[in-house]
Amino acid sequence: MARAINRIERHEPTEAEIQAESLTQIIKALSDNKEAILKTLDIIKELDNAGMLDIAGALLKNRTEVGVHGVNLINSLNIPPLIRNAFTLSQMVGKIDPQEMDRLLNALGNGLSHLGEMEPAHHKHGDQRDHEPPGMLHLLKTMRDPDVRTTLAFGLQFLKSMGGELNKPKPDPSDSFANPQRKESETHKEV
Repeated sequence: MARAINRIERHEPTEAEIQAESLTQIIKALSDNKEAILKTLDIIKELDNAGMLDIAGALLKNRTEVGVHGVNLINSLNIPPLIRNAFTLSQMVGKIDPQEMDRLLNALGNGLSHLGEMEPAHHKHGDQRDHEPPGMLHLLKTMRDPDVRTTLAFGLQFLKSMGGELNKPKPDPSDSFANPQRKESETHKEV
């Protein structure tokens, strides 16, 4: 019969064996990614030739002073309100129905193309006139056109809606982007 195993010896790798294994893994990774590493080295060489590595090193060494100057520049150029306005504008555009936006932009483009064909001093709505603006009677006649009435109704509704928003009390500035303490549920409504 065989003798029972009563003691297990674990092999603890020496420091030299650990380093040899690490070097083997590094060499394998280098050989597996040879092209990418060579390209990276070429990029680094070009950056060094252009002096960019010196600039990056100087920026990192003086990062505190550079950060202060960067923040001062951002504040002097009034960039924080610009960023807030960009976010507000993107939120507004995100609320507009894409099909309705397409319809409105097509109508606007069509209207602008007809304006480009018209010479203001000579042609008024297809009429030949000699250097005189349209009279009140002519303007009233054009209001019989259903397209003109549709556009006027659209414009008046737009003005009414815009006036309603302008008549609302101004929002408290502390409720806008300047207050990071707001809860996430207040800034993003569930859809």
